Amino acid sequence: MSSPYGYGGQQQGPPQGRPLGPPPGVLPPPQSAPWPQQQGQAPHQGQFQGQFQGQPYGGPGHFNGFQPPSRRDSSFRLVLLGFSLLVVIGIAAAIMAIVLWTGGSTSTASGPVEPKLTGPSIVPTPTTNPEKGTAEDFLLNADVYRTGPLPEQNCKSADLGNGGLAAQKVYYQRLFKCLNDAWRPVFHELGQDKPDPGLVVFDKPVQTACGNFEPLSGRVLAFYCYGNQIMYVDVKQMDKAFGPKEDLAYLMTIAHEYGHHVQGVTGLFYARAAYLQDHPDQKLESSRRNELQASCFGGVFSRAVAKTYPLTNRLNEFKEQSSNSFGESPDTPEDERTHGLATSQGFWIQNGFNVGANKACDTFAVSADLVK
Repeated sequence: MSSPYGYGGQQQGPPQGRPLGPPPGVLPPPQSAPWPQQQGQAPHQGQFQGQFQGQPYGGPGHFNGFQPPSRRDSSFRLVLLGFSLLVVIGIAAAIMAIVLWTGGSTSTASGPVEPKLTGPSIVPTPTTNPEKGTAEDFLLNADVYRTGPLPEQNCKSADLGNGGLAAQKVYYQRLFKCLNDAWRPVFHELGQDKPDPGLVVFDKPVQTACGNFEPLSGRVLAFYCYGNQIMYVDVKQMDKAFGPKEDLAYLMTIAHEYGHHVQGVTGLFYARAAYLQDHPDQKLESSRRNELQASCFGGVFSRAVAKTYPLTNRLNEFKEQSSNSFGESPDTPEDERTHGLATSQGFWIQNGFNVGANKACDTFAVSADLVK
């Protein structure tokens, strides 16, 4: 039985047909695209994709969702904030040691980057030398890390109004165009000229290739489904978690989910899946590296819109939001940490922003301490 959005709940692959008119909440109507087979990929990337031919990604609870930290009462949140500050200080000290040891630079190839946050600015460098052509080699040395900054975008934010469906759709529509325009040249440089991903904004139950979801179910704000190359945003959850005044959280959420699309287009998603077949014990840590990489890609994009969004006069707010709005809290059990601590999320969003290029986002090359 098809859903109001045109996708069957039991579907085992990308949709084969589209409704005649735009279904409610879709911006723009998702473009048909085969999955996971892609044209023009490098031979080793195709090797990884071939291993998962015809297999849909996901199912309920098995998708790349961006989650807000668990909310606690005010007194606990004050304690948590104090703890987070100590963690940030510890991470900052670690990063200083890394920068001094590796000779890390805060500049891109084109010169110093501005504006800049106070915080991390490292370019990860692999410390191992895996066999060429393996999944591990791809994760550590993917071509996307060698692409430069995203082209600067003229991308003024839309007003979120009352935070309802109509206002959020307008906000996402403008931001989504900027994301496509910013990332398309990178994909072209890599020989991956793909259709733009779809975006579904929902405030009612929705059926997807990754399962069926209802508004306010769990704590997921948004998620990207590799099975049909569409990202989904829960309008009610976003409004509940942030409210329309905290628009920078909306920016980071959508930029993060687009980061998962980047991982799919560039082959990182498939390489990670292949890697986990041989290293199942790395599932949790690999998940965190994957999620934090998507956040770093989101930070790189945020740099591309910093002057026009604008972020230049809101850098303190951007830093505060990035470190406290997403991920897991320190009291989350170790065996449930799939996205990384809120402080780790902030670290990688800020690192992507400060370095301003995709070379900042090789989260598979850093020590476990930076992906907690």
